[in-house]
Amino acid sequence: MTHPVPTSDHENGPFRTGEEQYFWKALAELATMENASQGALAAFVGVSQGYVSKILAGKQTPKPALRRRFAAFFKLSYEEMVALGRDRVEAADYHQEELAGSRRCQVREPLYSAGTNGPDHAALRTMLRDIRAREAHQLYYTEVPLREATGSMGGGSTETGSRALSYLSFRTEWIRSKGNPENMTVIRAFGDSMDPTIIDGSVVLIDEGRRQFVRNKIYYLRYNGQMYIKRLVERDGQLAIVSDNDPNIYLVSDADDFEIIGRCIWAARELD
Repeated sequence: MTHPVPTSDHENGPFRTGEEQYFWKALAELATMENASQGALAAFVGVSQGYVSKILAGKQTPKPALRRRFAAFFKLSYEEMVALGRDRVEAADYHQEELAGSRRCQVREPLYSAGTNGPDHAALRTMLRDIRAREAHQLYYTEVPLREATGSMGGGSTETGSRALSYLSFRTEWIRSKGNPENMTVIRAFGDSMDPTIIDGSVVLIDEGRRQFVRNKIYYLRYNGQMYIKRLVERDGQLAIVSDNDPNIYLVSDADDFEIIGRCIWAARELD
């Protein structure tokens, strides 16, 4: 038994939040596209077929736990269902504006257009394919943000921005063997004082969860108002900042503004 997407005013009736409406939109269209029967949905999520019918008609709003079970039926996460529904609602609104001749200025146009006679199954399938492709990618790769901050391997940098400029993908198995990826960021390093270990212009993976001092390791650090990528060693019982290609040594005193931001663990190659 298939179920047409509801077209009545129920769409704006029982929903208390936009998120609930987005979820319902995705659920209704997926049920139609996948030719899912009410009985199969009811058996999977553990409710009566009558209740599923009311949900699909837009007359009932399922609780959060039930929404997640509905999403699992379609092999999607709850968050993916909401994102899918949001895009479909925005696409439908956009299309209606065009038909009415009252198109407003858009920051971005919807990635997928809605058909005039119910759900556009080709667009919906494309969205699902994209979602599942991302899931497959995320299974094997983990994305780490490339921050706008920079680290100097010479005279110091004052760029400490946390905004993500883009994302770099690392093999999940490898990066998890090094630590928690949620604590990791990537920054660009400039200067030649750490050459040949880290060359000028390298992108460097930083584990901000590893801030403890370990002798002879390389760190991203703040020293007297400047950001550096340097090696930390011990000299006569005192912490010292050194370079691999520069004889200068900076002894860290209690009066200095000094902080280890994180340990450098990769710069186009793994660092020992």
